Formats: sequence, structure tokens, C-alpha cells
Amino acid sequence: MTVDFSFTTCDKFNLEQWFDVLGWKDYFTINAPYYIEYVKEFYSNLSNVGDDCNDVLELTTKVNRIVIKFDDKILGQILNVHAAGSKFFETKKWPEDPELVLEDCLRVFYPNEKVFGGMAKPTNLLGAEHRLPHHITATHILPTSGGHEKMSYQDLYIMWHVVTGKPLNLPHLIMKNMLRATSKVEGALPYGMVITKILSHFGIVFGNKVPSRLDVGDIYNASSLKRMGWKRVFDSEKGVQWLLKEGGRKRKRVEGEGDEDVEEQGEAQRKKQTPAPQMQQG
Repeated sequence: MTVDFSFTTCDKFNLEQWFDVLGWKDYFTINAPYYIEYVKEFYSNLSNVGDDCNDVLELTTKVNRIVIKFDDKILGQILNVHAAGSKFFETKKWPEDPELVLEDCLRVFYPNEKVFGGMAKPTNLLGAEHRLPHHITATHILPTSGGHEKMSYQDLYIMWHVVTGKPLNLPHLIMKNMLRATSKVEGALPYGMVITKILSHFGIVFGNKVPSRLDVGDIYNASSLKRMGWKRVFDSEKGVQWLLKEGGRKRKRVEGEGDEDVEEQGEAQRKKQTPAPQMQQG
């Protein structure tokens, strides 16, 4: 997926500034073809040969008979993103960090809502400026299968780093999520375009393989927010504003966000011949 930063800047969203501070901006401008068969082969042979006890990741795989090995530093060079900062990766609990209080983080994203640590964190209560980066987080930073009507602890942790500019090791998180994808019988095979860049870096030639390409719906722009239930209005004093469509919040509470499934699944949703995840753009 890519982000149309001209849209976010014009509409006075801080997304480009946030990603620029973290050194992630280039990640969201990747627009490469991806090769479904190679992505499947990449994941089927993927394993960690690093030190699990010390959270040292070094992934190895074999594609087209070529052995590939990389760590977060190499992946950072391939993607031109920083490989520094926190490596926290956990969806079901908050990190034990006395300087990072869960309730303080929640107040950043739910300033007018009574949302506490042990409660579900519904994304339909987020403002437009936070709703868009959450959707990007849940579908393209750490993509997972299923709906995104609730924010996980991992989502919240990433979002907090995005808006505060605190360093977060994106290559490490991507590698962790790649390993998680290999352990699931069903789900998504993420990072198709990232894998293309990895394979190219290691000299793999795609030859006559038929590529799949980015779909128009995978570009984050005004249409993305409209599909999420927002509308753009102009105020003579405040300028452009994005407001939730009338009835949108109530409808989302009942139905979740199933209508977003169409927009999220840009990359071919195809099953492997053996029980395996679906393809997902990344």
C-alpha cells in the first residue's frame, strides 16, 4: 500500500510529519509488483536462526533455490527505514514500562471518551486523524486477518510512538509479524511488496513470473476515509474538516467494520493448495 501524502498534507493531517520523524516515510511510498508464488515460497521456508532468548532476530528462507538471510539492520537498509528503538511485540498485554502509563496513552486517542485499560478500545470512537493511522497500522504495519473495530495493545503502542515520535524498530516488528504469519493455519501472508524488495536485494530474478500490482483501493487518500464512514466538509473558519457520517458511529457499534474488508484486501486473496493464509498487501 502507499499513502497519498499530498492528500494528508492538504487536509492538514500530521501523517507525513509523523512518519518522517520516525524515518518511516519511504515505507509508505513502496509501489512494487509482487509475485504470489514467490511470497508463498518465502513463507513456507521462513525460520528464525537468531537468539530467541535475547530477542535477537535473524531470519532465513530459501526462494528459487537461493538462501536468504537478514536481520533488522539489513531489512532497514532494504526498505530505507530506521532500525532503532523499541522492539516490543505483544498484542494481549501492555509493556511493563513505568514511563509509559496505559491510561495516559489512551487519553491521547480518546480524549472525550471514558476508555480504560481493561476495556475494549473501539476504533470507531477515534477522530479522523487517528482513525487513518490506526487503519494503516492494523493493515500494513502489522497486518492481521479479520476486522479492525478494536485497537489491540500492540496497535495502541505503535500509534503512541507514531504521534509522539519516539523511536520504534519497524524492521524488527515486520520480521516478528512475518514469523507469526508462518505459525497460523489460516490468515494473511503479509508484506508482498516488501518481499519483492527483499528478493531483489538478494539478486533473485523474477523472469517470466506474472506479477500482481497495487490496486487503486490500496492507496490511502480521501476515498479511504469515505469508505470508513467519514465525510469531508468545509468550514469558513476552520477550513477542511472530516466528520463521521450521520449514524455512522451507531452503525459501526452494531456491525463492526465489515465494510472495510473490501478496501483492505488489495492483494490477491488466494488460498494455497495446502491449508495456508491468504495473500495480503504490504
